[in-house]
Amino acid sequence: MLKTANKGQWVINHRQLSLQNGTKVVELDPKQYALLVLLLKFKHQDVSKSQILSEVWGQRVVSEDAIYVAINGLRRLLGDDAKSPKYIKTISGVGYRWVGPPMCDALPSSLDSFLLKAALCLVAVSFVVFWQMPRSPVKQVIPDHLTEPFNHARFIISNHPEQLDKAISLLKSISIEQPDLADPIYWLAKAHFSQLQPMSTSYQHDKQHIKTILERVLSSHPEHKGANLLYAKLIFMGEMNIQDAEAYFLNALPQSEAHHMYGQYLLAVGRTDEAMHHIHIYQSMEPDGYSTESVAWVYMMSQQFDKAFEALDRLRPYSQSNKFYHVCLRAIYEQLGHFDLALQELIWVMKYEGYLDSEIDMIEKHFATHGMKGVYRWLLYHDTRRADIGHYNAPMSQARYAAAIGDTQLALHYLEQSRLAGQYAFMWIAADPHFLPLKQEKAFTQLVQNHILKLSKSDI
Repeated sequence: MLKTANKGQWVINHRQLSLQNGTKVVELDPKQYALLVLLLKFKHQDVSKSQILSEVWGQRVVSEDAIYVAINGLRRLLGDDAKSPKYIKTISGVGYRWVGPPMCDALPSSLDSFLLKAALCLVAVSFVVFWQMPRSPVKQVIPDHLTEPFNHARFIISNHPEQLDKAISLLKSISIEQPDLADPIYWLAKAHFSQLQPMSTSYQHDKQHIKTILERVLSSHPEHKGANLLYAKLIFMGEMNIQDAEAYFLNALPQSEAHHMYGQYLLAVGRTDEAMHHIHIYQSMEPDGYSTESVAWVYMMSQQFDKAFEALDRLRPYSQSNKFYHVCLRAIYEQLGHFDLALQELIWVMKYEGYLDSEIDMIEKHFATHGMKGVYRWLLYHDTRRADIGHYNAPMSQARYAAAIGDTQLALHYLEQSRLAGQYAFMWIAADPHFLPLKQEKAFTQLVQNHILKLSKSDI
């Protein structure tokens, strides 16, 4: 028999993902529900952030901000106060603890006879169907004594890129002890992928090393969604292999991040409608993805500038200190013709990257005299820092500056240099509205066809 809720006590409904307190009913999103169940499971005990990331988000890589958003959402629904918590207490440097009373379950103490018979029939049918179905791969379980180092490594990879070497060491130890476990090997590849530097002398060697690790996972677990997605990203961005990458993106579906990355792949190859379809699926699957800079970027690349601005505008209260937010806003303002506003966003990013006041003054003087062309001319010929201020690193940045001032041949020269350097940004030049002035150039079209669209002879 289940306990009866006292007056003022919350009741959790596991079937409807909701909470009820008297006549008040509030709905939970799946992440809030999973987080609440986890906290209740360990009530009056500390639950670490790494444990929350592992249990609630699984293989999806998110930052601690995602936990913060989910916790705040729960507190708001419960009417809780972080400073004087009645339900969820923050444990500094560790995580969170449920300090409230236990919750009752909104489940009947017994089923009526009809429901009971129906349930038994379903069980019987399911049993028959189960034995007739093809067997799915058995999910691997990390041994108890390796769970903590495994979660520790994943936490580092997701939140502390400066400590990737430690994560790699932990995962190597796990893989040596349990060589048949796919997930630690996959996360090892993920850690190495995070360290990839296209401009480094060891880039080709490092890239091949990651490819070998992922092929080890996929040879024994071809259905592994995370490995398929990472392999797709590696050969698409790292090798500019358009043809083979798509199959791995498709194998990674329906992961939300796979929809996101496949959408960007489709955008790069000019399949805009399909790209937006997958981005919309990503948004519907991930509440956090509804309004992110990356979604705004996809809208912008597909030349839906008003929608891009709307997506960014939703982030305005939360992203004033986020560089990528200001980078996207500058790009959108330029495309919309709001050059004064674009300049202010560019200046914000330049200050963020450490440019001196004297350099900012030069930018403003060139803008006053020659508009944005004057700004880009100064950046192309006089900027000695060559920091990434929203146009990537050189030589891609130089290609973009040259395109902005109308020097087509110089832009094409630097685009070829960017391709040879293996810069990821090269893969989106066909979709990037910044290069619209080059679209009529035969050399630009040839560059796109040879290295991005890669038309076969039957297509020509």
